[in-house]
Amino acid sequence: MPLPGAPPVPAARPAAPARLSSVDVVRVLTVALVIAVHVVAQQPGGVAVAGGALLTVMHVSREVFFLLTAFVLTYSYRDRAPSRWSAFWRRRYLLVCVPYLLWSAVYFLADGEPLWPAGHALARFSKDLLTGAARYHLYFLLVTMQLYLVFPLLRRLLLATRGHYGWLLAGAAVYQFGFYAAAQRGSALGPLTGWLRDPSPYLPSYLGFVVAGGVAACHAEAFMRWTSDRMRWVFTWCAAVVAVGLAVFFVQVCWLGQSPVVASGVFQPVVVAESVVIAWAFLALGLAWQQRRTPGRRLVRSASDASFGVYLAHPLLVQGLLAVSAATGLTAAAQRLPGPLVTAVAVIVVVPLIYLACWLVVSVGRRTPLSVALAGRTRRGVP
Repeated sequence: MPLPGAPPVPAARPAAPARLSSVDVVRVLTVALVIAVHVVAQQPGGVAVAGGALLTVMHVSREVFFLLTAFVLTYSYRDRAPSRWSAFWRRRYLLVCVPYLLWSAVYFLADGEPLWPAGHALARFSKDLLTGAARYHLYFLLVTMQLYLVFPLLRRLLLATRGHYGWLLAGAAVYQFGFYAAAQRGSALGPLTGWLRDPSPYLPSYLGFVVAGGVAACHAEAFMRWTSDRMRWVFTWCAAVVAVGLAVFFVQVCWLGQSPVVASGVFQPVVVAESVVIAWAFLALGLAWQQRRTPGRRLVRSASDASFGVYLAHPLLVQGLLAVSAATGLTAAAQRLPGPLVTAVAVIVVVPLIYLACWLVVSVGRRTPLSVALAGRTRRGVP
């Protein structure tokens, strides 16, 4: 009890939330899906039915990423707002803008863009920076920057709607299904037409997933207990929804005459449902791993720690492999093989090799002053 006249003791700020080891598993699996999408989409011979069927499932990787990002961000600040939002933005933008600039430059140079006249080269590079077009995966960093910008509003929304999360989730689901349906049809809606036809680099394209991730984080402990107690149901629901997604793909290819590439596109309503159940199944796998006392914990944590760097770097290695394959005749040989066999080799052999190679390079880079630029994380051993 304070002495009379003594100044009041300030209330202690809530401690930082505990690390969720299960989320490390989700992060590792999601990055593996991203690599698989880009490898299968560029496999020799193009995307046929087998590859398209896989892509219609693996394309959920981007939505799972946004669910995961919103979940981790909200969980980190659920019970304690930053002392200054300016400090939050300064730190967060450092860890995403520096890698974005570096890797945009790397991919710009890797494509052999002419550097002269310098004015034209600078104009092309500036356009890449504004649109995330330096490489097909950099849109994610642009969306992440937008999420950081509006995160205080998201946090306020989640606080204001406590006790009404069911309605919030229902609204998020209606919005997300409706938007994906409009984007799939390429709807013309006046000033929104450009957004609907190129939705990738804009946060509102994934707003329902961001809200869902935030709500899950607000009830993280209860949500994880519920998932742990009903893992079989989660896996069953996942299998059922994935089966529906595959059925939709085959209907679009076999009955509606769409190409496998179009039928496996990201922005279609079935992907919304697939994304949620696959993210949930990944979490269940992480919780099952935890229940087994996290075998290989250091390995999983290391892969999770390197995941953002792996995400940033892997298209460069894919590009190099494609160039080597073309130069050595492997591409021509693969084009004479059955498509399903090429897809199987791509997923079973090429994807793990790319993941491992990028992981090793990023792990080395994490120990150097280039850690922030290469992997979006401060150098190991530096707070």
